[in-house]
Amino acid sequence: MQKKLIIKVILIIIIITLLLSGFVCAIDNEKNIVLGIPSKKSALSMLSRWQPIADELSKRSGYQIKISMVKDHDELIEKMKNKEIDLGYYSPVFFVKAKNEIEITPIVMRVKYGSPYYRSGFITRKDSEINSIQDLKNKKIALTAEEDSTSGYYIPLAMLNNNGFEHQKNLDLVFTGKHINVLKSVVYGSVDAGAIKLYILDDPKNYELLSEIKVLERSFFIPGSSIAVINDLDTDIINKIKEAFLSLSTDEAGLNSMQAMNFNGFVLSNNELYNPVRSYLKELE
Repeated sequence: MQKKLIIKVILIIIIITLLLSGFVCAIDNEKNIVLGIPSKKSALSMLSRWQPIADELSKRSGYQIKISMVKDHDELIEKMKNKEIDLGYYSPVFFVKAKNEIEITPIVMRVKYGSPYYRSGFITRKDSEINSIQDLKNKKIALTAEEDSTSGYYIPLAMLNNNGFEHQKNLDLVFTGKHINVLKSVVYGSVDAGAIKLYILDDPKNYELLSEIKVLERSFFIPGSSIAVINDLDTDIINKIKEAFLSLSTDEAGLNSMQAMNFNGFVLSNNELYNPVRSYLKELE
């Protein structure tokens, strides 16, 4: 009788231990992991496009992924410094800048139009007499926004710098705000040439404009935007979130969640991938 009682007590202790363990785990998994997304304009539109991804990541990782919309990369950097944001979506140049200011690590890089890499390039009208980057001296050139775009500002200026241009002296620059606006400005003859991220030419919506332009020069292959994590986040959490991102391309639910962003998935990222971007920035400085 006494032996049975001891066994029952042991079983009760084991059950209570398991329940408490599950409760602690549940509390841990309810922790909000905040993902910062920069959006200069139309923050609500960008939020609606990212929300399905965040919902799917929450299911797969076991952690609640909460999106925080920020006005630009500077605010994203500041909020990660203050530990208000755990993960940040950084374009290449701004990841390099952020890495110089805070301890972050890129964990995954987005895949878009079938590749995690892309190129910046100068375009002009097909019937233009401009045939090379050297012909751009004293021409009216459209970029996206001053000091606010990897492929629409920093990389094009570095390419011009490598060809002997001083953009303050040799060029008439105008800023259109978006890559599609640069493309249309070139097609409609508002400017002589422009610099864009070339993958927008792969968008079916832009096929009718494609026949109107020619590419003068392409940049090196630029690593795409990465999700970077603050370094003091728990390693187990980082690994689960990384696995969740990588799994999005493996099934229909994951693929559907990325449609609004035109993502095909995510691949592993690392700091060294951005060394070519660092070199271009150093040359520009």
